[in-house]
Amino acid sequence: MVTVHKASKRAIFAKWWQQHLTTRLSGYFLLLSLVSVGITGGVTFNRAQVSLQKSAFDQLSVAATLKETEINRWFEDQQRIFLSIAHLPVVQSQSRILLDPKTSRDDRATAYALLSKYLMSIAADRGSFTEVFLLDRSDHVVASTDPTREGQYDTSADLTYFEEVKPGAPTTPIFYTSSDSHHSNKLIVTFATPLHEATGERIGVIATRLNLDRLSQIVQAQASLGQAVDAYLVGNVESTNMLVSNTLSNGLIGQAVSSIGIDTAMRGSNGSGLYQNYAQIPVIGVYQSLSNLGLSLLVEKRQDLANRPAEQLAQQIMLLGLISAGVLSLGLYGLARRIAHPILKIAHTATQVAAGDLNQKAPVLTEDEVGLLARNFNGMVEQLKRSRDKSELYSKSLEQKAQELETALQELSSTQAQLVQSEKMSSLGQLVAGVAHEINNPVNFIAGNLNHAKNYTHDLIHLLQLYQQHCPQPDADVQTAAESIDLDFLLEDLPKLLASMKVGTERIREIVLSLRNFSRMDEAEMKVVDIHEGIDSTLMILQHRLKGTYECPPIEVMKHYGDLPLVECYAGQLNQVFMNILSNALDAIEERDHPRSLQKTQQPGQIQIYTEQKDANEVRIRIADNGLGMPERVRRRLFDPFFTTKTVGKGTGLGLSISYQIVTEKHGGSLQCVSTPGQGAEFIIAIPIQQIPMHC
Repeated sequence: MVTVHKASKRAIFAKWWQQHLTTRLSGYFLLLSLVSVGITGGVTFNRAQVSLQKSAFDQLSVAATLKETEINRWFEDQQRIFLSIAHLPVVQSQSRILLDPKTSRDDRATAYALLSKYLMSIAADRGSFTEVFLLDRSDHVVASTDPTREGQYDTSADLTYFEEVKPGAPTTPIFYTSSDSHHSNKLIVTFATPLHEATGERIGVIATRLNLDRLSQIVQAQASLGQAVDAYLVGNVESTNMLVSNTLSNGLIGQAVSSIGIDTAMRGSNGSGLYQNYAQIPVIGVYQSLSNLGLSLLVEKRQDLANRPAEQLAQQIMLLGLISAGVLSLGLYGLARRIAHPILKIAHTATQVAAGDLNQKAPVLTEDEVGLLARNFNGMVEQLKRSRDKSELYSKSLEQKAQELETALQELSSTQAQLVQSEKMSSLGQLVAGVAHEINNPVNFIAGNLNHAKNYTHDLIHLLQLYQQHCPQPDADVQTAAESIDLDFLLEDLPKLLASMKVGTERIREIVLSLRNFSRMDEAEMKVVDIHEGIDSTLMILQHRLKGTYECPPIEVMKHYGDLPLVECYAGQLNQVFMNILSNALDAIEERDHPRSLQKTQQPGQIQIYTEQKDANEVRIRIADNGLGMPERVRRRLFDPFFTTKTVGKGTGLGLSISYQIVTEKHGGSLQCVSTPGQGAEFIIAIPIQQIPMHC
């Protein structure tokens, strides 16, 4: 009885095992799928997080380097401007008069009025300076653009500028002081330079205070970094690290701050890492010490915002994995429950094969004789299909080889033309760069000496006027000589003559600079450049065509420049694109305005240039003219090699073809043309701001 009972249980268990096999297989598959999805999601999140952090470090490092360069340039510009102002003869002479205790009251009042008026005009013109002032030996404010401070002692942070600005120290040392009654809750950055007597003795200090609003704008400029990136400057004042610019975390200028990045950078070290910023927010940060300025630059991005794409990617993978696993489990369950009729399947397949469909196969559902019959039938169908495919493949192979030969011939012709054109442009660039260099040397010599000539002339005129004041009745010979040379006209016209000579030399220097920018001989590699500078250089070179001739009136260029960031590109090749498109636009307008043209119009020739930032990583340049335009059949072939509508000797048909390849292949952008006959043409150039590196 016991044995029979056990056998009955085994039979029941075997029957249950067979009946629920489909359920078990589906359960095993679902479990395996969930484990795989979980592992995939975790690994994906980890790798994505590491990749995003590395990308963030690279992005922040580049941003920090660019901001450091711009900050240094800004400080250097302000120092240079301040020194040029402080060393002006009128500032030096009037300051010495004010600081000389032997100066009479009338002379002191005259010198004070002249110096105050001059300093006021400088402060009004230079928004970067909040105050320009003169200090005596005891740091007593003698003259200032802030009249309320005159007569007071400058006691900012107990600094004694007269003692701090010593011989051997930097020409314009930078002082960082805390706020005073006139600069509440703000950090003060001061430039100072000593004032010497003719004997070389220091008698005072000329100083200025900077407007830090522009510095905050430079640091906080986001460009393509996004709103989540925070950049700010920190300086040390009275042994305390203080903010020099505003931040996204609502930090104010003059606020005391501390973090790992700030403390490390203020000790003179550069680096990057994951840490908490001064507001106790976890960030990805890059910090650099600007030791030459006594400042530190920090560029930071919140970790939660940087990792958010990785979290979203992992969630999407998990969700899609769960949905896929569920669908596949249901499919597997349905497939396992399916009862096939193999003989009917084979018969149905044979009917389709007989109708000519050789892609059909009989399903092999069993491993018995029926399964063997299905395999043999499928083998026969496969042999028939291979025989048919071989004949079709042979025919297609012949057609493909003929097409490949034709394509290779076209590519060879295009490559040869590009090599010839590239060599011509390289030779032209070398010639232009050489000529620009040779012209630049004598022009710099003339420009450099014009200022001295102007100063000497001013001194001589001043001396002559003093002679006229003290000797109002000169000798007859002197008066005769003055009348013969028309002295009054000479005194009035000589400064104007020198000014016009200076304008002429500046114009020559602008032309030379445009030639050098266009040639770009030192920029064969991809670099970050200003697109507007390349367009302006090209227009400068084409200036002779814009002025017009006796046959064609002048052509007006209207520039509508947007706020573009610096673009990573091959500058010389991109200038070649601008040259080709602008030259074609000029040809179209000149052909329309030619006396023999049949399509004359009263509308003056115009070229419109638009630039804009399309999205986070793309800029767009549109060049439109109101020339003859072109029909659709010409526009479709515009970028084909050797296609041209110009007469023999005026065009090769390579300029726009090479321009198209430079934009699309070299820069990964796009070049399009929109045109209507009689209404001009518009070329649209779109290139990425930063090139995406190619991975093998």
